[in-house]
Amino acid sequence: MKATALVAAIGVGVLATALAKPANLPDGWLQTGPAKTCEGGVLPVSGAPSPKVFSLDCKPGSDGFSTLMQQIGAADYAGKRVRLTAQVSGNQVASWGGLWMRADSGQRVGTAFDNMNDRPLRGSFAWQPAQVVLDIPADATTLSFGFLLTGGGQLQATAFNLEVVPAGTPVTGQGPIQVLPTRPNSMTPP
Repeated sequence: MKATALVAAIGVGVLATALAKPANLPDGWLQTGPAKTCEGGVLPVSGAPSPKVFSLDCKPGSDGFSTLMQQIGAADYAGKRVRLTAQVSGNQVASWGGLWMRADSGQRVGTAFDNMNDRPLRGSFAWQPAQVVLDIPADATTLSFGFLLTGGGQLQATAFNLEVVPAGTPVTGQGPIQVLPTRPNSMTPP
């Protein structure tokens, strides 16, 4: 799924499913996305970096993606370089998964964005660190972040940390999302 479509889908999904919060998610967390065959929540997991972890479990052949996420005001992060880290593990991740972070500025969605689609988590793997690092625009109003799973499999995450980092820390993001025009340009060659 292209980054532009994924950003739009996450935005629509947040609005459409904000009331569909699984009962065991902590305050501030919600599950969203177009995939209808995915279960999200918190599970106890032996041998994980923490006693309980966030989990997305999608049936084989699931269409679309599901995400567990938070959305916060960006005032403390606007104009700064920000890193989201977590420990992740995967079991038969068929398509791909990853951490993601997006900054929105007013009505402009995705002024900064990274969902790890250029370095996806796939297959089965033990607990490992993952990160996204973005330059958050000075006019950012909201910051959304979490982890997502596209297709079937199970992706688990824990030990999330959101922090401002020095400017010398390399960014991982794809930069601003290209917003497509709502009307076609001239249909006649000049």
